[in-house]
Amino acid sequence: MSNALILLAIFIFFSKLLTDFFYKINLPPVLGMIIIGLILGPSGFSFIAPETADYDKLKFFADIGVTILLFMAGLETDLLQMRKVGKNAFTVALAGVFVPLGLGVGVTYLFYHSVMTSLIMGVILTATSVSITVMTLMDMKKLKTVEGNIILGAAIIDDILGILMLTFLFGFSGASEGGVFSSVVIIFLYIIGAALFGIFLFPGILNFASKMKAERPVVSIALALLFCFAWAAQKAEIAAITGAYLAGLFMGQTPFRHRITEGVSMVGHTVFISLFFIFIGVETNLKVANLNILFTIIILLAAVGGKLLGSGLAAKGVGFGWRRSLSIGAGMIPRGEVALVMASLVATQMKGAHFTESHFSAVVIMVAVTAVITPFLLKFLFRD
Repeated sequence: MSNALILLAIFIFFSKLLTDFFYKINLPPVLGMIIIGLILGPSGFSFIAPETADYDKLKFFADIGVTILLFMAGLETDLLQMRKVGKNAFTVALAGVFVPLGLGVGVTYLFYHSVMTSLIMGVILTATSVSITVMTLMDMKKLKTVEGNIILGAAIIDDILGILMLTFLFGFSGASEGGVFSSVVIIFLYIIGAALFGIFLFPGILNFASKMKAERPVVSIALALLFCFAWAAQKAEIAAITGAYLAGLFMGQTPFRHRITEGVSMVGHTVFISLFFIFIGVETNLKVANLNILFTIIILLAAVGGKLLGSGLAAKGVGFGWRRSLSIGAGMIPRGEVALVMASLVATQMKGAHFTESHFSAVVIMVAVTAVITPFLLKFLFRD
C-alpha cells in the first residue's frame, strides 16, 4: 500500500516546524527543508527513496514547487532595473559559465582521462540554479536589489548557455536525434515566441479572466499559462523553470501582478515549494557504495570556486566593490534542479557510457552541499 499521503503529511508538518525554528535562530529556512529530506531519504532512515512509487508521486509535487518558485521570481523581477544591469548580468554570466566549465573539465580529466566525461561534468557545473538564492533573498528582502537582479539575469543566461552546450555534446556524441542545429533553432524560436505571447497576449487574457464570475480566476488562469509555458519549454529542450521564469517576467508587467503574486505565493508556499527543497535532500545519497570521495570533494570545490571567483571577479571588473562582488558570486553558486536535470538527461541519453552512478552521485552531493552553504554565504555577505 502506498505511503505517499502520510509522507506528504509528515513533509508538510515538519517543513513548517523547522522553517519556524530556523527563522527564530536567524538561519535560512530552506536549510531545514533540505535537512528533512536528508533524514527521511536514503542518507537517513530511507522512508522514501528514488525509483519508488511514493517517490514518483511526491516528486511531481516537488517539480510543481520549483516551477512556481521561478514563476514568482519572474513576477518579482523589475524589468527597468534588469535593463540597467543587463550588460553587467551578461558579463557575470559569461564568467560564471567558462570558469566552472574549465575547472570541471580539468578536474574530471585528471581523474578519468575521458574527454567526453570531462566535458559532461564541465557543462553540468556551468548551470546556475537560483531557486535557493531566490528563496533566501526573498526571506532577506534583498531580491529586488541590484545584486539580486544581476544574479537572476545571469542565472537565466547561464542556463541557456549550459543547455546549448549540452545539446552540442549530445549532437557530437550521437545522443541527440534532432541534431545540434535544429535544437538551437527550436530554443531560439521558443524564446522569441514566449516573448511575443507574453508581451501581446498576457494582458488581454488576464483582463478577460478578471471579468469571470469564478473563484480567483486571475490566479487560476495565470497558473494555467505558467504550466503551458513550462511545458512548451520542456518540448523545446529547455528547462521548464526557464519557461516558468519567463511567464512570471511577462505577467509581472501587467496590472494584475500583485493579485497573481499574492495568490500564487499562497498556493506555492503551502505545499509545493517546501517539497522541492525537501527533495534536494531526498535525492542525496551519502551512502552510495562506489562514490569517489576525493573526486567529489574536488569537483565540489571547483563548483563553488568557479562561480565565486568567476562571477565574483567579473562583478568586480564591471565596478562593484569586493563585498557586493562576492555577494553576486555567492548567489551564483547553487546548482539545484538544473544540474540534476542535466545529469539525469545525460545518464538517460548516454546509458552509462560516459557518465556512471559514481559521477551522478558526485553531482547530487555537489548540488546538496551548494544548496546548504549558499544561504549561509548570502546571509553573511548581505548583512547590514
